[in-house]
Amino acid sequence: MVQLSFSSLRWQPLMFALIVWSLWACIPAHSAVALERLRVIVETDAGGDPDDEQSLVRFLLYANEWDVEGIIANRPLTLRPENRHRLNSGLEIVREFVDAYAEVFPRLKENDDRFLNPKLLRSRTVPGYDDTDDGVRLVIDAVDRDDPRSIWFLNWGTNEGSGISCLKRALDKVLAERGPDGYARFKNRILLCSDDKFGEHTTTVQPLWRHWVYPFYPNREGGRWYHRFGPLTAKAGGFDLERDVRTNHGPLGALYVTNTHLPQKEGDSYTFLYLIPTGMNDPMHPEWGSWAGRFGVREDWKPANPNYYWANQRDTWNQSTNRDNMLKRWAADLQNDFRARLDWCVNSRREANHPPKPVLNGDASDKILPLSAAAGSTIALSAAGTSDPDHDALTFEWTTYPEAGTYGGSIQIADSTSTEVMIPIPDDAVGKTIHVLLTVRDQGQPPLARYRRVVISVNDPHAPQKRD
Repeated sequence: MVQLSFSSLRWQPLMFALIVWSLWACIPAHSAVALERLRVIVETDAGGDPDDEQSLVRFLLYANEWDVEGIIANRPLTLRPENRHRLNSGLEIVREFVDAYAEVFPRLKENDDRFLNPKLLRSRTVPGYDDTDDGVRLVIDAVDRDDPRSIWFLNWGTNEGSGISCLKRALDKVLAERGPDGYARFKNRILLCSDDKFGEHTTTVQPLWRHWVYPFYPNREGGRWYHRFGPLTAKAGGFDLERDVRTNHGPLGALYVTNTHLPQKEGDSYTFLYLIPTGMNDPMHPEWGSWAGRFGVREDWKPANPNYYWANQRDTWNQSTNRDNMLKRWAADLQNDFRARLDWCVNSRREANHPPKPVLNGDASDKILPLSAAAGSTIALSAAGTSDPDHDALTFEWTTYPEAGTYGGSIQIADSTSTEVMIPIPDDAVGKTIHVLLTVRDQGQPPLARYRRVVISVNDPHAPQKRD
């Protein structure tokens, strides 16, 4: 337990450094929540609603952030006249995007050497049509692989004219061949940020999904949640689609289509924006918020299932309270990040901008830091050591995120734009959690942001202390 009390928020630099060091030294190394590199599979009905193609451009530009186990194209025939692509099947369309990724790969790799080799990515791009088993085999092989990490499955839609979801077909096969116990072991290795295209595997067959985030609905303020992405991001931070994506940014950006009924619709991008490791989010905590918004347990599910989430929350931001704020507060940051990655497609590392690397109380990872503190005490937090790979000037912002925690009261952070702050823990916060976010932005072009999150559990200072 970390418990510090101070009568003043003004400390000499040396004293503050000693406080930060002692605070960090009290926390076991294993107590930070590690965000491991995630394994992902995308299933897309590219060739239908053209917004899949928009999302595919963005997804491939984040192929450095995950282990992409596969892309399944499940539409055998391009839907006319809604989709105007010259190619006639989903697989051909997706492979065209992967080939465009291959063309810009040398520049992408120069900017971040974690980008997936395009030959490997193409080998993992398979058809998911009803008359083939390629997608089903890909799913089963990935889940069965000797790897302790779960698979995140992202279904972007399988509507009329597309194949049955390959995950549903895989689950049918496993249940038939391995029985209930084998089915349970298989299914429990899968996590979802996905459309619901799995029938009885979502509703009836036990065990139900261990973790399902449904990022498309409900239909509330402003409409369906996936319909809000374009309106909230299209111009965020001065973003301009023609300037920043479609022209002078290589063949992948040029494939971003515009013939969707909502401009820049990207209705499927939430599925993977939720998984981007920005330092703010934990995919196992949808209620904490991410670049995809903040999700709550589905209140419409009967009987109630605490593991099924959707976009039913509201945030207070800039003197307003509504659902749009769950994304609006991050919209400029995520669009600037997209712009920068398109620059990576054509610019050398020296010519492009890269995100800063926040350090929180001496820890330089993207871990979420849990702390324990007594009500009435004060916690010292420090961003000392934060750096920028391009040596750009940095700005710092410390804020609380009341909706993400369970303490809803106001907390004032003095000197909230400095590198070191003192967080006062209110007397009435016993038994509650307080979320503090550090946002670090550089002053490059475009300006880029990364975050760190602290989750403070507040205890009663007068309660008896446990003895070892």
